Amino acid sequence: MSVRIVTDSSADLPRYLIDQHQITVLPCYVVVDDQTLKDGIEIQPDAFYTRLQAEGRTPTTAQPTVADFQKVYRDLVKQGHQVISIHVSAKLSGTLNSAEQAKASLNDGSQVEIIDSKLASIPLGLVVLEAVSILENGADSHEAAVEIRKNLDLHHGLFSLDTLEYLQKGGRIGKARAFMGSILNVKPILRLQDGEAHPVERPRNLQRATKRLVELVHDLAPVQRLAVIYSTDPTRSATLKQELTALLPAEKIIETRFGSTLGTYIGPHALGVAITQVRR
Repeated sequence: MSVRIVTDSSADLPRYLIDQHQITVLPCYVVVDDQTLKDGIEIQPDAFYTRLQAEGRTPTTAQPTVADFQKVYRDLVKQGHQVISIHVSAKLSGTLNSAEQAKASLNDGSQVEIIDSKLASIPLGLVVLEAVSILENGADSHEAAVEIRKNLDLHHGLFSLDTLEYLQKGGRIGKARAFMGSILNVKPILRLQDGEAHPVERPRNLQRATKRLVELVHDLAPVQRLAVIYSTDPTRSATLKQELTALLPAEKIIETRFGSTLGTYIGPHALGVAITQVRR
């Protein structure tokens, strides 16, 4: 019996990796100007960031529905697959809750393993890619789920934001609230930790923030996987990637972009890096 991996669009995985590994991605929803759109399907990043920065209501997001998960799980199980379903942190989204309800509705829920990554965006994507590797090495569904959970502490996400405005408006500010009050004059760096955003540092400009991201990643070396991600500044992302080639060759560093789900909260001019450490 084969095992298929399911995740949600907040993982921000590039399309070529989704296709290459036959990953099922459930789209999250973004509500823009009273339109409810499927992330990555009915709205793409360029159009989303244009609308985000325009005058109007702040976009909101919604998790995939229970019915969305039910259809995916039932179809995959009916085809003879077991399922490992890996998703955005339960502290940041109700996606896990939808997945759990869908699993409970199945005649045989034992065919589905649900994992809270405690992460979001491409750090979640790296957990998904690790799951692919574990399965390719011959693990069954249960063995893979045990190993994935055991290794969650090896995955890290660091993000440089132009402003905390969008995170605050979206209600996902978390521990980063400690930086409020100085958001007009700094470019905050946040770390995903214990399932939510934690403050790290407050560089005074984007150039310094990029430099600090590189230094913070080096502190986590040695690494197995690296990914860089941006919202609206591909040139800055390319610079970050080049600065990280001392840790991994450029061709092994994944490049991707924040979709509308995470873009709603991180805003324009955001930059991030995801790391999978080598177990020390």
